[in-house]
Amino acid sequence: MKRAITIDDLFRIKLLGSPQIAPDGSQIVFVYKWIDPEKNKYFSNLWRVRVGEEASPFTYGEWSDTQPRWSPDGKQVAFISNRQKPKSQIYVIPADGGEARPITNLEEGSIAEFAWSPDGSKIAFIYRETAPEWREQARKERQEKGFSNPPRVIRRAHWRLDGDGAFVEQRYHLYVVDVKTGVTKQLTADPEFSESSPAWSPCGNYIAFLSNRHPDPDNHPGYDAIWIVPAEGGDLRRVEAPDGPKYAVRWSPDGKYLAYIGNPYPDDPYPRNDHVWRVSVDGGDAVDLIASLDNTVGVGTLTDVREFGGGAPLLWSADSQHLYFLVSERGGVYPYRVKVDGTHLDKLLDGDFEVADLSLSQDEHRLALLKGDATHPHELFLAERTGNTLSLTQLTAFNQPLLDEVAIAHPEEFEVEADDGVKIHGWLLKPPDFDPARKYPTILMIHGGPHAMYGRVFFHEFQLHAAHGYIVAYTNPRGSVGYGEAFARAIKGDWGNRDFKDLMTVTDYLASLPFVDAERMGVAGGSYGGYMTNWIVGHTSRFKAAITDRSVVNLVSMAGTSDFPMIPNRYWQGNFWDEPQKLWECSPLAYAGRITTPLLIVHSEGDLRCPISEADQLFAALVRQGKEVLYIRYPAESSHGLSRSGPPDLRRHRLEQYLNWWREHL
Repeated sequence: MKRAITIDDLFRIKLLGSPQIAPDGSQIVFVYKWIDPEKNKYFSNLWRVRVGEEASPFTYGEWSDTQPRWSPDGKQVAFISNRQKPKSQIYVIPADGGEARPITNLEEGSIAEFAWSPDGSKIAFIYRETAPEWREQARKERQEKGFSNPPRVIRRAHWRLDGDGAFVEQRYHLYVVDVKTGVTKQLTADPEFSESSPAWSPCGNYIAFLSNRHPDPDNHPGYDAIWIVPAEGGDLRRVEAPDGPKYAVRWSPDGKYLAYIGNPYPDDPYPRNDHVWRVSVDGGDAVDLIASLDNTVGVGTLTDVREFGGGAPLLWSADSQHLYFLVSERGGVYPYRVKVDGTHLDKLLDGDFEVADLSLSQDEHRLALLKGDATHPHELFLAERTGNTLSLTQLTAFNQPLLDEVAIAHPEEFEVEADDGVKIHGWLLKPPDFDPARKYPTILMIHGGPHAMYGRVFFHEFQLHAAHGYIVAYTNPRGSVGYGEAFARAIKGDWGNRDFKDLMTVTDYLASLPFVDAERMGVAGGSYGGYMTNWIVGHTSRFKAAITDRSVVNLVSMAGTSDFPMIPNRYWQGNFWDEPQKLWECSPLAYAGRITTPLLIVHSEGDLRCPISEADQLFAALVRQGKEVLYIRYPAESSHGLSRSGPPDLRRHRLEQYLNWWREHL
């Protein structure tokens, strides 16, 4: 008989990423990430699997090896590693094995992306150096001398990022390194602008990249543009294309086109469906290749077994006739292919799962997929294409030993009709030893974003709660992606209205189920899910207890203290200094006097997305009123992503607090 899943099982889950198939399709390199709870650290190496053989380690060591990329001839693999910590460098390793060697000699900083030149002689990469006064050696020297850290001089709105910290004046720029000699040349250097997504022309003479070069980019963040620069350096040329946010620019192998992911709404970009666009290298003829598809490109699913977002691949076929990409739909993520002229949009796989990343062989007949579902963490699959269909072969089963030991709850889908007739989709997890004759305490989980989705992916936290005897309900109310653009935009600038009604409809449904104890229901969520938890307990006493995690409490204060300060009259009406009415009206803090539900507040001091002051305000309001509240305040080494990628010991502690709170109150 299988045992119940535990908190410590989280640390046994192997986390796979970046599946990269060799040009000839014969083997796949991928990232293998694991948690060492004794050292309280994450490590990652490269593994590889030759088709027909078992997977085996490709790099070794207790460090972080990421972003493997095959050279065009398939003879080398380049990757990023922090084995010179605190410095990261680009390394290359022969495909047949051997020692990895660094080809860059960069100062402390962050390497974001890189791309091989068509002939394999150079690599273009995006890098942001750490300011000299904030490098590790400078910090140590100050500490030894008893000196203070220097002040930061800030003049721009975008000077820090959650999980990244304060970079102040530093920006990402484009560089090229010679693979043999290591000679490195910087191609862009304007301190006002950042660059991203390098893409080589097939001839190797030019590099395309993305950059927002609006005169005031921080106040106009939707104005990304495609630029081309000679690979040896020189003047930039802008490619005429619609303004709007852009990601993953890719040059077609025949040299005619540039493709990218994005939308044409620079002043109202969020939430919108990001689509695949094609524009000629000369510009001026941009086309949305998937205009008929009412969903967004990319991975919108939330889980605690990978960082949010997964991969956002955009891949040209070698003959330049097709583009491959992923689309979020009804809690799943699926591979699509579209012809370069916008015809023949094909969904290549469908089912109760998500594909978190993919890569494509040179002949287009084989794909490497990272695939998982609600009862299986992601594993590596080989997909062989025949026409518009893919046949799958599973290549790894790293998590099967754990799955063989523990009882896993299988989700049951449901759909309920909201008061306006729109269907709200969700899932139920029942305890593995579920007895239909019993009534169970039930927890409604609310996702963050808000423009993300719960779905067809393994979630350790949900499984843990089910194992402890709770019905777990998770759902995608209005605001979620995966159900069309109008569904996602229904709550734009108006949280706590349509979304609240949808969640109460789901609550009514849960209370009607014969195995749900309507007197023992809890509600919980993180980020925007924490916002909705706060909102719910300020507007109804239906739940016996609640947990709000890394939450939004006061939109007026958060609008100026988040790492993305609010732009007036964009997503939200008004501003946070002299027109705060709408922000305050939609702030849970405005209704804190109505809260009677026992509330656990969980937050991290290092959270830059929803600053710790949000939790401080809610706690102060409740404790001053004598309400039942407990505040768990995690230290600065944790950030907004604590539940997904925070220090393992703090992740364990957080889950213990959740279970203790439910045990006490439900």
